[in-house]
Amino acid sequence: MRVHIGANFEGYELGRQLETWLGQSGHEVIWHGADFYDEADDYPLFAVRVGQAVIADEDKGLETRGVLVGGIGHGEVIAANKVNGTRAILGVSADFVRDAREHSNANIVVVGAKSVNQQTAQELITALFESKFKMILDDSRRLLNMAEFENSGTIEGWKIEG
Repeated sequence: MRVHIGANFEGYELGRQLETWLGQSGHEVIWHGADFYDEADDYPLFAVRVGQAVIADEDKGLETRGVLVGGIGHGEVIAANKVNGTRAILGVSADFVRDAREHSNANIVVVGAKSVNQQTAQELITALFESKFKMILDDSRRLLNMAEFENSGTIEGWKIEG
């Protein structure tokens, strides 16, 4: 599987450890974070890069996933989900990640370096990689509705107004 990974300064050390582990596990790993630790870097750039790369690979029909590592992770989730087609989720537990993959077709897991160790991060990533989208009709319809909204601002022909 091709794995796009990025991290900000708060997740840099864990991100690099995960990069090594993923490569040793036989994945094609592409690093989208800074080349060196930089206390002044920001997560939006890395989150968007990972999101764009995952979507570009999906559009080519490649099996791909994304991993983002931040301090807590909530900002990375928000930033990555600004890229059309991304379905980034915060890695709360392996069961949570598995459910998000099976029912929401999650394609990016975000790991908070301040809240998990390397072993737990590996378990979260493994849950994303080993789970499959179940393609249940209701779940699929919801994903199509959101894709329609992302691209046109409407769902099933009705404009959503606030």
